Amino acid sequence: MGECHYQSGNYEALVMAETVRRILDTVGINRERFTIDWASAAEGPRFVKLLTEFTEKIKTMGPLGEAEGLDWETLKFRLEAARNLCKNMQFRAQYGNLAKEIKKLGDYSPENISQAIEKKLVPQIRKRIFEAELKELIAQGPQAVEVLREKTGATEEEIGAILETLKKKEKK
Repeated sequence: MGECHYQSGNYEALVMAETVRRILDTVGINRERFTIDWASAAEGPRFVKLLTEFTEKIKTMGPLGEAEGLDWETLKFRLEAARNLCKNMQFRAQYGNLAKEIKKLGDYSPENISQAIEKKLVPQIRKRIFEAELKELIAQGPQAVEVLREKTGATEEEIGAILETLKKKEKK
């Protein structure tokens, strides 16, 4: 990343980009399939170079899902959960609050942004995505923990915690 990426005017894009990478990690998609870079309108050749390089990188990686070892149904299932996360107003509010915190601190380094997202958003990303996936799978009928783990990518501990939460909500 170039030096311009550390400027305060770009911090929102940096927060968004790192959040997208963390969502991709959670659903099992290679984070290298997403990139963000800057090119002004006067930098036509740079823009073409960026697109060409990214296109070549994606071609080298292979088809989405297949390259990550995910079958089409699992990929579709996980992407739907990620899409729903991005529409969730509570998550969007948490994201907005974190972006404001980063701006207030004034440290726009990739390291600071990454650490803040790891601490404040990643637990919510994982919980919300896995909870949505588990609800969908359980609605299909009883499932072994191993099947739930394989379909979601969640750890057994995460599955157990989410199932306990769902059980408590059901009792209310």
